[in-house]
Amino acid sequence: MQEPAAPVATSPHWLKLLLISFATLFFEILVIRWIASEIRMFAFMKNLTLMGCVLGLGIGCSSVSRETADKFKNCAIVFTGLLTILSIVLAFAPQLGLTNMTFVLNTEVYNWQFTVTSITALFTNCICLLSVFLLVVAIFDLLGQELGKQITPFPPLKGYGINLAGSLLGVAAFSLMSFLGASPTIWVVLGLASMAIFCTSRQQRILFGVLSVCTVVMAQLCVGNSIWSPYYRIDLRPLHTWYKDSVEIVEPFELGTVLEVNHMVHQAPFNFSEPFFKQHPALYQSNDYLTYNLPYNRPNLGDVLILGAGSGNDVAVCLQHNPTRVDAVEIDPGILQLGRKIHPLLPYSDARVHPHINDARAFLAGDHNKYDVIVFAYLDSQTALSTISSLRLDNYLYTKESLESATTHLKDNGIASLSFSAQPLWLQARIYQMAKAVYGKEPAVIRTGFHGPGSLAVLWGPGLDAALPELRRLYGPKFIDPKGLSDPVELPTDDWPFLYQHERSVPIVYLAMLTTVLMMSAWLVFSRFRLKGAELAVNSQFFFLGAGFLLLETRGMLAVAALFGSTWIVNSIVIGILLTTALLSNLFVSRFQQKISETMAYGGLFITLALNYLIPLSSFAGQPFLIRALVALILIGSPFVFTGIIFSGAFARTDKPQVALGMNILGAILGGCLEYLSTVVGTSALTLIATGLYFVSMLVRTRANGGGSVVPKEQA
Repeated sequence: MQEPAAPVATSPHWLKLLLISFATLFFEILVIRWIASEIRMFAFMKNLTLMGCVLGLGIGCSSVSRETADKFKNCAIVFTGLLTILSIVLAFAPQLGLTNMTFVLNTEVYNWQFTVTSITALFTNCICLLSVFLLVVAIFDLLGQELGKQITPFPPLKGYGINLAGSLLGVAAFSLMSFLGASPTIWVVLGLASMAIFCTSRQQRILFGVLSVCTVVMAQLCVGNSIWSPYYRIDLRPLHTWYKDSVEIVEPFELGTVLEVNHMVHQAPFNFSEPFFKQHPALYQSNDYLTYNLPYNRPNLGDVLILGAGSGNDVAVCLQHNPTRVDAVEIDPGILQLGRKIHPLLPYSDARVHPHINDARAFLAGDHNKYDVIVFAYLDSQTALSTISSLRLDNYLYTKESLESATTHLKDNGIASLSFSAQPLWLQARIYQMAKAVYGKEPAVIRTGFHGPGSLAVLWGPGLDAALPELRRLYGPKFIDPKGLSDPVELPTDDWPFLYQHERSVPIVYLAMLTTVLMMSAWLVFSRFRLKGAELAVNSQFFFLGAGFLLLETRGMLAVAALFGSTWIVNSIVIGILLTTALLSNLFVSRFQQKISETMAYGGLFITLALNYLIPLSSFAGQPFLIRALVALILIGSPFVFTGIIFSGAFARTDKPQVALGMNILGAILGGCLEYLSTVVGTSALTLIATGLYFVSMLVRTRANGGGSVVPKEQA
């Protein structure tokens, strides 16, 4: 027998629900990307912003019920006001000392360049970091309240379907903005446009307009003259240098252009032309000249592959050695396009050069050519991480499997060269030992001094023996004795791709900050939902479902990165897979007329999790895009179909939905923290941890209605 419907405070409005759903996902990706570009600490801990978005959105949405929906009338106004505050903080981040703030005490943790100098500075930086985190929570709390207000009048599964469709549109819109190279100014304009419909009175519309203009002005002030690629904020400035000629100091002269990404020097297109060097002959002895020329000092250069071609320095120098063909791979289309325009020698205009906009690892997987020289250029991603995981863009390039893949692309007389700025001795040893492990013989290690005393180049391959005499003639004093690099050090693999971490552990700085965030999140959830001890036990299933979900989400990002490379579109692919499978799950539950066994749903979940663990996606890396996309959808997406079915069933049985959602949110925060265990156990083990969380959720599941079936609320 169907119970009488509760009074509906607001009539259903599908367009409003679609737009607020669009806004939540659009602003989530916007905030993650923008904050990480202006405050570097959030780039190293991008999950922190994600957890703030999830926490705020969850507690806001769960605060609204049918009886209270009319109370939430000014969400759009307060949201825009808080967004204005965030834009002011980001616009003046350099002046406020936020851009390069850190709480790192040891430079051997992820090879960070900035460390705190005192306990006072450490405390101040932590407060600033947590303040920005709480501001993000507050912003998404308001978005969540508006979402809750709009979704409440709908039947649960119908409202959820519209919500998922709007979220997919939000992801697609931001992906398009990234592809077009739009700046935060454009992002903010589009995002705020989707919120205008929620201002119903004239006074609200005026205030919303004023605050929106302030936000857009601050965003443009932040952007300035910068260029925005799918990965970075890019700023350009002239590069001047000087040298000492005998006893006279030559006046500074312009050598090229500096590319700063996210407020850090990243690349500098140099003028390597012969006339320019003859005008400044001391440049022939510079570390830059020696480093760039090192891989190409051989006759009959032939076919060359440059991984991380950037703005074109490696390509320009390579062309001076008369190669037959140059395949130049660069992941960032914005940087490659700048190289076409501003490099003094315009190397990308040469007919022998074939640019490829792709992840280097993905290119190797799909390429079947052989090369005389393969160059791993300076591929430091400058803290550009994926949206929902803590891995840098270059993590999967510096693994044993990656170097093995490159070695298989060498001709019988080919050489591979890897240049790197490795300041700690253990990092130098790791680079050397990886090359030795894949080559099977002693590689050549040369001190380049390119970016400090730790900079080196490692060369290996079947053509190394023939090239060694010429290399020793040119760089003899710079050769490094490998005995000093032979202390045991763990080598990065696709399962443990943490080049910048000395050993398997959760860095203490991460552990302390994540513990603080988890405690703060627990306080917010407990205080908002007034959770009691007895309710924790009854609703613990939702806690473990939330933890498993977010952990599985980040694990999916890592797996897909190994399949498609760490390109910007991977973020969209993973989020799109999650939303699509959730939409299919929602459709399945709403359309299936018979009861679905929850035990069977858990069984399907565990089977799909086992397949995720046993079948590495990287084994499909060389397949066509459509096949890879289909494999990713099936393997990564299938567990989320079953988790959606399980969650729907559990949610249908609860008599306190707000408490259930509060527990689910808190569990999701724990899942986000647990991702960092990958630095200890590896990435594939995250699937096992998620499996354990789901198994516990099965053991503690509620049995209010016998606990055995999943029935849509509309059919109950």
